[in-house]
Amino acid sequence: MVAEDGRLVGRSATTRTVKLRALVFLIVATVSARAQGEGERAVSASLGWATFSVPGKQVGRQVPPTLSPDVGGALAIAYEHSISTDLALRAEAAGGVFYGGEQAKQGKTSFAVLGDAGIVFRFDVLKFVPYAFGGIGGVSVGGGPIDRGADFVVVVGGGLDWLQRRERSYGLEARVASFGGDITVVTFGFRGTVRWGFL
Repeated sequence: MVAEDGRLVGRSATTRTVKLRALVFLIVATVSARAQGEGERAVSASLGWATFSVPGKQVGRQVPPTLSPDVGGALAIAYEHSISTDLALRAEAAGGVFYGGEQAKQGKTSFAVLGDAGIVFRFDVLKFVPYAFGGIGGVSVGGGPIDRGADFVVVVGGGLDWLQRRERSYGLEARVASFGGDITVVTFGFRGTVRWGFL
């Protein structure tokens, strides 16, 4: 439609209408994507291999050796509460038992028990879902070369979930826990997850 001054009134109005509809569609799609993930909850259990690394006692002027166990295992339980499709709050408890790595006058068996809270970020939500997480909390360790009592702990890790159904998945998970300034515990294992509360 052409006005008296030659402007294209109809085309301009149509363009504004199309842009407005596109903006509304984008907002609705974004809100819908967030709503699909909000409120979803999950409980996971993982079991696998574990080890630690800690400086040993210095002998004379020699550099302290780095001590690690001969064998170790860990069990972890985690709870997640989604606040969007990609982001969730996470709390976990984990424990590990180790054998070996001792020096003179130290026991052969040691343990570590920790609890932490933080966030988890999912990089994609398809059949295979990679994710990363981080948290802070407390740890108690004893026995062998890590007989240090209680301390604060920082935990980072990640994994890959294989979705069997929306309610259930299996996968692999690794974590690194650092505490005491010089003690590092590493775990790697198999994880199973059950989910509920999604839309």
